[in-house]
Amino acid sequence: MISGILNNLDGQHFDVAIIGAGINGASAAQHISAAGYRVLIVDQEDFANGASSRSSRLLHCGLRHLANGSSVYEILMRPDKLLRSLKTVRDDMVARDEIVQTIPDRVKAINFCLPIYQSDTYAPWHLDSAFAMLRLSSPAGVPLDYRRYSANQLDQVPIAPWFRDVEQLRSVVVFREYIFDWPERIALDALFDARRMGAEVHNYVKVVSLRQDISKDIWKLKLQDVSKKDNVQEVTSTLVLNLSGAWVDTVVGSTGQNTSQKCMGIKGIHIAVQLPPEFIDWGIFTYNSLGEPLYCLPWRGIHYVGLTRTPHMGDASGVFATDQEIDWMLRETNRCLPALGLTRTDILYSWAGVNPLTYDVEEPMGSREIKIHDSSGDGLKGMLTLTGGAISTHRRVANRLLDRVRAVLPPSGSGQEICYQSAYRSAISKGTNSSGHIGKELLDEITRSVQDENPANLSDLLLRRLGVGWDADQGRELVDQIAAHAALDFGWSDAQIKSEINSYHKILAKNRRTPSAR
Repeated sequence: MISGILNNLDGQHFDVAIIGAGINGASAAQHISAAGYRVLIVDQEDFANGASSRSSRLLHCGLRHLANGSSVYEILMRPDKLLRSLKTVRDDMVARDEIVQTIPDRVKAINFCLPIYQSDTYAPWHLDSAFAMLRLSSPAGVPLDYRRYSANQLDQVPIAPWFRDVEQLRSVVVFREYIFDWPERIALDALFDARRMGAEVHNYVKVVSLRQDISKDIWKLKLQDVSKKDNVQEVTSTLVLNLSGAWVDTVVGSTGQNTSQKCMGIKGIHIAVQLPPEFIDWGIFTYNSLGEPLYCLPWRGIHYVGLTRTPHMGDASGVFATDQEIDWMLRETNRCLPALGLTRTDILYSWAGVNPLTYDVEEPMGSREIKIHDSSGDGLKGMLTLTGGAISTHRRVANRLLDRVRAVLPPSGSGQEICYQSAYRSAISKGTNSSGHIGKELLDEITRSVQDENPANLSDLLLRRLGVGWDADQGRELVDQIAAHAALDFGWSDAQIKSEINSYHKILAKNRRTPSAR
């Protein structure tokens, strides 16, 4: 089904309307539908086109909450924050176990190492203690494979020669971590499983009006087809879940109520580079010059490095990495791995996103606490707003939301079984054969995606349905053939095929840009 089509929604009533179809909205739609509720989920852009597609893609074990750069003294002086961190660690570990065990083909294991220097905030025993706490939080879960190498055992770590100040190293910690491949696909899997269970699932549909009908205890939503603005339909719902990420305050404000700020948007960028072969399947967790985490992660034969953290107050749509931000990331990467000597010409591509953290007056860079805000106190009965929801914990967030829904509303239908596996086959070959043509498996996947997964254009198909836009060449080798085959189901003319290809290249040039030549 091609996106942008509102089919006979006018006048329909839903138990739950979800605004925002990123990974948290998608997972909520899946779990709430499975519990027997009638669900509508809409997004003003494509599915999972916001923070879900622009993160570090790590399935975090929770170490970042125990080793966030603060000293042990600072951590112990705030027991309230420590307790919150320990709860978040537990959530991360349980989420890690569930994801790896249920969708192993959607994640990839890596060797993740953390160099410990003589001048570092944390001593080796601090990391030993942190990993003991991680293991205790999920003793029977997926192994961490924690090991720590002393300074005279660095030959066990193939990327150690690239570390800065090797003579100052006290130890190198190595453990098993996982990377999502790719988060957008997991969101799509959840959305279309929700649709299988009866949910209405729509991208490129904007909520242009959101009002309460207090007399009937319902919400009225006017929905506009973004591609055909005169197509506006009105639906009602008993509950509204505001899961729109960096736009949650905008959605709340659209009700006309004057409410407090819920979200703190933090912009981050990543750069993709090609590293020496010794780095294959090895990632690095270290700290930048500001004392904040820096990740260098292997993915599809290349590495990406991130991230920056700067407050972002404007529209989160279309954010991109500036030359200044890319240069800063290059300097920080070269500071940690000086032997690489990376320059602007080594950048394959970049990306940027806005992380919708929880607003906290005590934390100017936002809080990582996952918070579900009940807007009843703001005069908005029946609205829940999510902030701080990470990719790795999307199922636990979905279940927390389901519990809140169940507390106030019985399901209108029967429960169904969730299916975490999808029709998409992650193992299909995406290259070309000896004659330069893409194979039948990929051709079949293109057909299935266009017919069943609501792409509106070639970019939706390449970046989020097929994922080839994240390869080293961003799909440039395949784009012409994919566009020609997709045109059979899209109904594109030769001129439209050319226009779609040009549009895709423009998106790469703007949102996935390489820095300007000096």
